[in-house]
Amino acid sequence: MDSIKITLETLYDILRNEKKRGELQNLENTFFIDVVSYVREKQALLQEKEKSSNIFAAGEKDKLEYELRSIRRILKEIYELRENKIIDIALNKSKTRSELIDTGAMLREEKEFYENILDRFNHARQQILFPLFKGELPGMADYPAPKKMVVTEKIEENKPATAEKTKIRFIHPTPSFVWKDLKVYGPYDIGEETEMFPEVAELLVRKKRAEKV
Repeated sequence: MDSIKITLETLYDILRNEKKRGELQNLENTFFIDVVSYVREKQALLQEKEKSSNIFAAGEKDKLEYELRSIRRILKEIYELRENKIIDIALNKSKTRSELIDTGAMLREEKEFYENILDRFNHARQQILFPLFKGELPGMADYPAPKKMVVTEKIEENKPATAEKTKIRFIHPTPSFVWKDLKVYGPYDIGEETEMFPEVAELLVRKKRAEKV
């Protein structure tokens, strides 16, 4: 069996380096495995001392409990320092779209966390910031852009409309928008009621812009 690579001293060193330097510090790829082995070793020793009737076991037990508390405190500080740095890296990537962002110091689990956070940041920009650029309310980006109409057959002028509509009441101010039928809808004020095709009505309800009446 390989020797344990993690000690209380090495954890202190890792914490000190992470605090001292702004960039994410490189760790061994086996860091988590080594930490788990170290913690389990200490826990096993503690269990032995708890079962022992030796008069010196109580003092050793207190020492092991103190060491485990110190280990957990240091691990928490290391994790939170690295967590904040990873969030900053993801935010910077989302802002700049730079291809020069270095993720090489991240462990596999940290890389997954980074990618999830980056997806959240990018999604929020697409749903909040970009609609504002276009004069739209956040969250309304699901509305499809107007499509060019292609006439494939002659329209029957006197054919009655059979599609039923859904009545809704607006619970948030909603700017005008163009639906895929190429008609302009809105703007609508809070409390205003109207009837719409079920498809657009369902979308407005799902986006919490309106409620069914």
